[in-house]
Amino acid sequence: ASSSSSRENGNLEYVEFMGKDNVPFHTVMFPSCLLAAHPEPWTLMNKISVTEYLNYEDTKFSKSRGVGVFGTDARDTNIISSAWRFYLLSVRPETEDAQFRWPDFQARLNNELLANV
Repeated sequence: ASSSSSRENGNLEYVEFMGKDNVPFHTVMFPSCLLAAHPEPWTLMNKISVTEYLNYEDTKFSKSRGVGVFGTDARDTNIISSAWRFYLLSVRPETEDAQFRWPDFQARLNNELLANV
């Protein structure tokens, strides 16, 4: 939802970023619920950026099962956040599922990022 000043001025662009499994809910169900439940005009999504899955070592990330690398895990590696951003953007699964693998993470940081600094 947006503030009335954003709606009135028309200066708000609402972009959502998500994985492919969230598209039906966030593009159909949630906006429908908003519109049905509230008579006021809501700012609805202007654009959507959807990715395929980023898997962890050939399996799905799962916070509940402790499979993957999450915020505190990344922090605890003492690897700077810029390196994490570089890697995650370089393997962003735009057209097919991609894999997070520790050896690939190390190789890309050494051979692509650090080699060009």
